[in-house]
Amino acid sequence: MRHQIQNDKEHIELTDKEYRFANYYLGEARFNATEAAKLAGYSERTARQQGSRLLTNVYIEKYIQKKSQSVLDKMGITQERILAEFAKIAFANVTDLFEGDWQLKSQSDIPKGSLSAVKNLMKTETGVKVEMHDKLGALLKLWELVKDR
Repeated sequence: MRHQIQNDKEHIELTDKEYRFANYYLGEARFNATEAAKLAGYSERTARQQGSRLLTNVYIEKYIQKKSQSVLDKMGITQERILAEFAKIAFANVTDLFEGDWQLKSQSDIPKGSLSAVKNLMKTETGVKVEMHDKLGALLKLWELVKDR
């Protein structure tokens, strides 16, 4: 059985196994190509190679992109929102969270968006321990996007 999918102005045709692989990859297998190949009916022995090969299939790739985009659209996830979150992490300043005497500010006094950069907040015997998300990693990702502009 073949699955016919209309992708914008392009027609995509996938075999039943390819179609199952792509859907398992996006769903139950959670982006694990080997697991998706097994679930789609490929042999346990060759699942790793098949999964890798299937991900390079242009039509499967286009189907996965189309299906992923519709989910992202429903969730309101855009490039702008993702970049804004990276920027919050990249440009966060831990001092935005504290008073001058290093006492944690009340949540209403913390600038909007500053808490997005916090990975972990723990109360200790002596005060508060704050772990921030990877600032350098966020800066490097943003740099990759803007360096050639």
